[in-house]
Amino acid sequence: MNLAESLSPTPAGSNLRHLALGFFDGLHLGHQRVILGGTTPHIPSATAVLTFREHPLSILHPEKHPALITGLPHKLRVLERWNIGLTIALPFNSTRSQQEPAAFLAELSSAFPSLQTLSVGPNWRFGKNRSGDVEMLAAWCSKSSITLDNPTPVLYGGERISSSRIRTAIQSGELSDASAMLGRPFTILGKVKTGEGRGHHLGFPTANLATEDECLPPDGVYAGRAILPDGTPQLAAINLGTCPTFGGKNRNIEAHLPKFSGQLVGQEIDLEFHRYLRPEKKFSDSRALSEQIQKDVQAVLTPS
Repeated sequence: MNLAESLSPTPAGSNLRHLALGFFDGLHLGHQRVILGGTTPHIPSATAVLTFREHPLSILHPEKHPALITGLPHKLRVLERWNIGLTIALPFNSTRSQQEPAAFLAELSSAFPSLQTLSVGPNWRFGKNRSGDVEMLAAWCSKSSITLDNPTPVLYGGERISSSRIRTAIQSGELSDASAMLGRPFTILGKVKTGEGRGHHLGFPTANLATEDECLPPDGVYAGRAILPDGTPQLAAINLGTCPTFGGKNRNIEAHLPKFSGQLVGQEIDLEFHRYLRPEKKFSDSRALSEQIQKDVQAVLTPS
């Protein structure tokens, strides 16, 4: 997948036929419909996705900035797996927030001269003060001989799937609902960092994850799976929390892979959360903690 950070005309842009516009946090089933199409699918390799590096609210109303389901690296990873031809991740800043809708559409005309279809989600807005809407976009598309794909909302449980609805499900621990709306297991993507080595000393070495994904489930221990850089899946016992037995204060994500013994520091992995096992708790000593971890690992290895 090609990646760009501006709308300057590029050779890649001249070969693209479909453009999807949106922030697409989570890349859920509704976003998938916008990007990949419905009954008549859009060809992924001929599709461009235009998004922003930062959530617009982080600039316009920082106090309302939502916790991201998919930080930028995670979003790019999913789009790559969908075989998208080009992703443009524009910086969102005060200048961009003041751009008039007509100026933004002129940028699109220059960047994508061969565009045939364009898609946005329901009630999509753009430009200064959100003054551009689907009606304005439809008029521009008609004038430019571009087919506008503005699909109806994708539903789950009779209600529209949205990023905010998925955030609520994740933060409430309703991971089966979150996964159903995402169209894939709820996952965190991150780079393995060097930890404090406590897991190794307990006999259960862990991969400690640094991530730009901000929307996390409640603290606790989860059964899940790690997807390694080469695509290999590994069962995982995942701990999310502060490690109270050792007086920790910072929230961390770490995973023990019982059937893996290699080195992962510096590499990027996915952690899929499959089911909740127990709350995080403070144990009397490291031995009691080790005994509980052994039970957690056995639960991970035992099919549910």
